[in-house]
Amino acid sequence: MTPTLQQWTSLGAGFNTAPAPGAIDIERLLLRTAEAALDSARLFIMAASWLHTYAETVARHRLSRLIDDELDQQHWPALGLLLDIAQQGSFPPRFKSITDDLPPSAEPRPLFIAEQRTSALRKRAERRASDLSRHWNLWCEAIDLNPDAIRPPSWLFARHPELRTQADFRGDLRASILASLRHDPGSGSSELSLARAAGGSRSQIRNALDNLELTGRVRRTTATRITGTKIQLGVAA
Repeated sequence: MTPTLQQWTSLGAGFNTAPAPGAIDIERLLLRTAEAALDSARLFIMAASWLHTYAETVARHRLSRLIDDELDQQHWPALGLLLDIAQQGSFPPRFKSITDDLPPSAEPRPLFIAEQRTSALRKRAERRASDLSRHWNLWCEAIDLNPDAIRPPSWLFARHPELRTQADFRGDLRASILASLRHDPGSGSSELSLARAAGGSRSQIRNALDNLELTGRVRRTTATRITGTKIQLGVAA
């Protein structure tokens, strides 16, 4: 779990660990968090608190694609609950397009493994479960978000300027394109590869690239008729 905590520390979450270096792949970090958080209520709460503040930095199209491709389905309900808690109070809900496609747990049970160990703990978890956690069949008490444990935007964007652009785009397909070019090797080898990585159609990708190229955030070069168009991050990304 240490690399996961180090990445959250790098993003400004209040863990007592050394921060991970370099840019952080937020979408893959959310997948790893869904896998690990069942062992750590603190990780779950801190991730939800960070997401509540910085939901618009998350590239939603790419996150949806990564869930399908890289996250075991047994962890889908935990991620759904995490996103649902984080988007409470936001209008429109930032992650609704994702949570609507994620199923609840097939078996109702406590969210955290520590509460699954005895019948008494399971019954207590069920008795105290929030309505939202019951929807996902993962019982936990209502989560009190802890925004005071999250660094402010000035701190985050000074250390991760790429996330300011993600926030400017409010997590739309342009954000997914930039995140894919930054974190998915080979995604810029063609428009088709980029569409697969970013989670959009080729026509959607082409339209988004027009805007990104206009503002200097990507650069397209035509190679050959066989290899087609290559896409790289621009100087303004």
